[in-house]
Amino acid sequence: MKILIVASSNSEVKLLKDKLTYVAKVFNNMHNYKLGNLDIDILIPGYGSTFMAYHLARTLNTYSYDLAINMGIAGSFDYFLELGFVVNVVQDQFADLGFEEKDSFYTLGEKEMLDQDSFPFTGEILRSLGSFEIDVVESLIPVKAITVNTLHGRQESIQKVKSRFKCEIETMAGAAFFYTCLMEKIPFLQIRSISYFVELRKVDNWHHPLALSNLTATVLEILEELRLDK
Repeated sequence: MKILIVASSNSEVKLLKDKLTYVAKVFNNMHNYKLGNLDIDILIPGYGSTFMAYHLARTLNTYSYDLAINMGIAGSFDYFLELGFVVNVVQDQFADLGFEEKDSFYTLGEKEMLDQDSFPFTGEILRSLGSFEIDVVESLIPVKAITVNTLHGRQESIQKVKSRFKCEIETMAGAAFFYTCLMEKIPFLQIRSISYFVELRKVDNWHHPLALSNLTATVLEILEELRLDK
């Protein structure tokens, strides 16, 4: 089984790499690993939707995969998602692609610059394809995400985006991952670990060690299940 793992930074996959057997360099930002009968490529496109879309599309047009997994940290808008919780993103949306007019924000769909229901969108929302009957994935909390170019750090903008999009987490590349996989018809999962609350920016509160440890453990469990069942 051929699997592509995508993470914005090396720090998000470092612990996982330590559990895999290194094979070879594929690109400058992609390396190949083994885990039993699994053939795993790990791609690091960098932060942001532009880098995600380009490097992921190039990779998917060069190699064939049975499953793509986007793993990484995320910020939570809701305190019920505790720090270190690992979640399964079931829908994502570009939240800052649009227009500002006075005190209001309008999406491309609202300005009729995008057909809100044109593939792969449904009401401008990108939806996952399911858990693929992977027990570990089905045990995770399903969440709604937004993707932004600038992480929120002002109370006014935080409240506006929460009210508008009814989202639970935010990332900088999740929707681009969804969009590219849907367009390329590649089965995919987006697995995130909560490393901070979306509030006045306090980097010291990001709790990376706990988030990264739990994220790694969950993705490794997914890989082990795939290794045994496929």
